[in-house]
Amino acid sequence: MKLLLDEQISGKVAERLRRRGLDTIAVSADPAIRGMTDPELFALAQEQGRTVVTYNRADFEAIVREYASAGTEHHGLLIVSPARFSSWEFSRLVEAVVAQVAGLSSRGNFVAWLDEPR
Repeated sequence: MKLLLDEQISGKVAERLRRRGLDTIAVSADPAIRGMTDPELFALAQEQGRTVVTYNRADFEAIVREYASAGTEHHGLLIVSPARFSSWEFSRLVEAVVAQVAGLSSRGNFVAWLDEPR
């Protein structure tokens, strides 16, 4: 699975996910995409076949609803709860993402909440 980490998630998380075999880019580490709006980022993720990983539930759920209303497919949204996963706990966040994506469908059109690894 290919991932795009929204701007609240450190590029260090992306580096660690890449070491774990996940094709991952981070907005915070890429000046070419830093500053894009959420709809632009989501569209970029779709062009590249990436699932968006974000703390920004409200904005991205609204975007997914717009896609659904238009009958447009997407490559998924993985929402991270700041109450469960703080942005500075890199290792814990990486372990949870790795465990979660292993169980997610690669067919897309999903919205999932990041869970603790089992």
